[in-house]
Parts: sequence; C-alpha cells; structure tokens
Amino acid sequence: MALIAPLVAALNSEPCDATRLEPRGFSKVDLAVVEEVLPRKLPTCLDQAEIAEFERRLWTLGLFDDVKVECGGGALTVTVREKWTLIPGADFGTAKTLRDSYFFLALVESNVAGRAIECGGYGAYYERAFSGETWCGEHPFGARRLSYELNLNYVGSGFVFDDEPFLWERRRTGARLGVRLPFPYGSAWRFAILPNGYHEGIKGDAPPAMRDAGWFGGIGLRAVYDGYEWHDLVPRGFRFGIEVTPGVYFGDGEQHGRHSVTAQTLTAFRFSQRTGLVTNVVGEAVNAGDVNHSFLLGSISAWRGSFGTVGGVRGLPDNRNRNQTHLFSNVELRHSIGITSRLFIQGAAFADGGVYRRMNSAGQVLSFEPALSGGVGLRVLPTFLAWAIFRIDGGRLFLPEEAWFFQLAFSQYL
Repeated sequence: MALIAPLVAALNSEPCDATRLEPRGFSKVDLAVVEEVLPRKLPTCLDQAEIAEFERRLWTLGLFDDVKVECGGGALTVTVREKWTLIPGADFGTAKTLRDSYFFLALVESNVAGRAIECGGYGAYYERAFSGETWCGEHPFGARRLSYELNLNYVGSGFVFDDEPFLWERRRTGARLGVRLPFPYGSAWRFAILPNGYHEGIKGDAPPAMRDAGWFGGIGLRAVYDGYEWHDLVPRGFRFGIEVTPGVYFGDGEQHGRHSVTAQTLTAFRFSQRTGLVTNVVGEAVNAGDVNHSFLLGSISAWRGSFGTVGGVRGLPDNRNRNQTHLFSNVELRHSIGITSRLFIQGAAFADGGVYRRMNSAGQVLSFEPALSGGVGLRVLPTFLAWAIFRIDGGRLFLPEEAWFFQLAFSQYL
C-alpha cells in the first residue's frame, strides 16, 4: 500500500487529453458558459491545476450547489446540480427610531438567457431617504474576451449630524459602465475600466457651501486578484480588489475634484465541510472638503458596484458617520447543520471593528473614532436557491456608544 499511494498520486497529476465535453445536470445554464470558463477550446490537453481552476470558477459562478469535474477516456465530464436563479430578497434593520431604520426589497435573476448574466433591481429606504438601483453584468470568467457590467441608480441620502443643526437630503441619479479586460487564464488578476457619472441635487437646510447642484464625471480603474472559491456553506481562498476613481464635479459655475478609493480583502478558511471562518477587511477614502462627497460607515452591508457586498460595522447608526476615510474588518465563524441535502441551518459568531474620521457639515475632517461590535446569528440556507438565505443577527455595539441591535435579511452579511 505504501508503494501504491505515490503511484496513484503520480497518475492523478498527469495531464489529460480532452477531446470532448460531457455535461451532466445542465438544463437552464447554457453550455456556452462552460466553454467560456474552460482554459481553451477542446480538444486540448489540460493539467490538474487547470482542471482544479476550472472547477473553482464553476463553483464561483454561484449557479450550482454541487460541481464535479473529471477527465478520462478523452472526455471532460462536468457534473453539476443547478440552482433556482430568480430570487426575491428583503432586508430589515432596526434603529433607535423608525425613521432611522432600514428596509430593502430586491429581485435578482442570476442566469439571464442561460448565460450566467446577472440582472437585478432593488428599492430601499435608508439614510432617511428612498433609493433604487438596477444593474446587469456578465459573469467575470470569460478570459478570452471583453465583458461588461451596467448600473443605473437613484440614491437619496439624508444628512444628519449629532452636534449641528443642519439636515438635508442629497439626491443622485447616475449610471456606470464597466468594461472588463481579457486576461491570461493562468493569471488570478482581473482589470476593468469603469466610466461613471451622476447628477446631484440638494433638498433641505444644507449650509451654503453644500447647496450646489451639479454633475459628476469620473473614470474608475479596478484591479482584482481572484483566488476565492464561493461555496454556500464554507467558501475558501483569498480575494483582493482595489478601485480608484478620479473625477470632477461641475456645480454652479465652479468645478473641483471628487476622487475616491476602495480596497477590500476577503479571506475564507475551510476547516471542514461544514465549518469555516470568513474575514473581510475594507479601507476607503475620499478627498476632503465636501461632505456631500463622503463615505458612510454604518450597520448596513454596503454595496460598492461590482465589488459586491463590502460589509460595515453592525450596530452603528446608518446615517451619522459621514467620513473622509475608514478602515474596518468583519470576522465571522460559521458552522452548518444539514436538514436535507439542500437545506441547512447555520450558526454564526461575529465581531466587527474599525476606525473612521468623520466630517462635519462644513466638510471639515474630525479626529479618528473607534467602532466595535459583536454578536451571534442564525441562518437558514436553501442551497437550491442562488445567493439566497434567511439571516437573523443580533448583538451589542460597544464603541463609540453602547446599544443592542437586531437585523433580519435574506443574504449573508459578507
């Protein structure tokens, strides 16, 4: 037996000549998606690293809750179990007042025309205002061609300051086009160009320097290192992304720069088939001087374009932490218990923490402040539904003040 094991390992590491594709379990997902995700067109010779990467990318499409790739006898056999992909969603988060609470309704189709194209839309009430967004994006694994993403949005944001009398609403209507560049299959790096723009209007009692309506135009540049494998129960791997957006705001006869940067690392450790640890670190900054151009650190799991969910600090008020820069982290330990082969209960323990530099109503940057919270959560995971779970989180905010919080949602926090 001691001699057989190395021989088996050596045989398994041999390249495989694949002359044909044998798909199993496909009904709604077009085989063109599988062919796009392949390292190159068949017939070809694939090594074991390429086969493992091919399988990781199929998992990370999020359209299957079981994927198995085998190569032998001239056939590349791909066996999958497809998910239902038209998914409604809802989130709800409590605050000290109903006016400061958070409500969110969405509908997302993750497999438009069978081509792994995600299109969706949402309507929400948060930051004391209504917002809506619709988007479409191709899957990101078409290495040999350009791929695209498009976002149209209306964002209302209520501005509240603990120590100042001003209260106004910023309204933005905008669009963003993402053009993802081709990449070598063996590389984990992805690059995209993201021209975007919006019109901004102000309603309410803003200070004079913050009342300028106008137009913004910018071009974002995004780089992503992608070694992350999504899995409903226990993802694994590492993903790093950074997006820099220089831009110009034209308002009432004047113009000035509006620049921003967002960086995120997402790391997941798989301890077993049911237990894992996920860590998320996010840093963001804008140029100072204009509070209408700021980030907001709160309890809501924020959406940053095709970065997707970037998290926040659970328990923080969602409209009182306008800041010029922040750095925060989420750590979540998860363990799942199977009810059926496609339905699981998952418990989670989490800790969120960070620092941020708030801006006052005049755009002045204040000193650094800490944020820290922790708690536990319960999820119901029907793995036959794409990107959908039922989640309840509850816990305690410790800094900058103490408060209990509760969240109900139909998505993972990160």
